[in-house]
Amino acid sequence: MHFLNRNTAAIQALAAIFTVLIALAALVGVKWQIDAADRIQQAQSARDIYREYLSMAINKPEYAQPDYCKFAATPQEAGYEHFVEYMLYTAEQTLSVDPGWKETFTHTFKDHAQYICTVREADQYSAAVASLLLEFQSNNCSAVQACP
Repeated sequence: MHFLNRNTAAIQALAAIFTVLIALAALVGVKWQIDAADRIQQAQSARDIYREYLSMAINKPEYAQPDYCKFAATPQEAGYEHFVEYMLYTAEQTLSVDPGWKETFTHTFKDHAQYICTVREADQYSAAVASLLLEFQSNNCSAVQACP
C-alpha cells in the first residue's frame, strides 16, 4: 500500500497517457473504417455504373458495335455520341477505383475506334481516361479509316 501512496501521481500520469493512447488508437481505427467503407462504396458504385453501361449496350446493340459512319449526320448520331460519353464516364468511374479495368476499356474502345479517333479534347476527362484515350489513339487511329 505504501508503494501506491508514494507513486500516486506517477500512476495517475501513466493512466492518463494510456487513456490518451487508447483514444488516439480509437480515432485511427474509426478513420480506417470510414476510409474502408468509402472504398467499398466507390467500388460498388463503379460496378453499378458498369452494369448500367452493359444494360445500355444490350438495349442498343447498334450503338455497342456501331458503324459510326452510318450514324454520322443522322438523328442517331447524337444518341450514339451520348452512348460513348456514358462509356467514357463509366471508364472514369471504374478506373478511379481499380486501374485493372484498363484492358476492358481498351478492348471496348476498339468497337468505337472511328468515333474515339475523332475525340480531340481528352483533357476534359480524368487523367486515367485521358491517358487511355491518347494511348488508344496513338496505337490504333492510323489504321482507322475516316468517314467519307
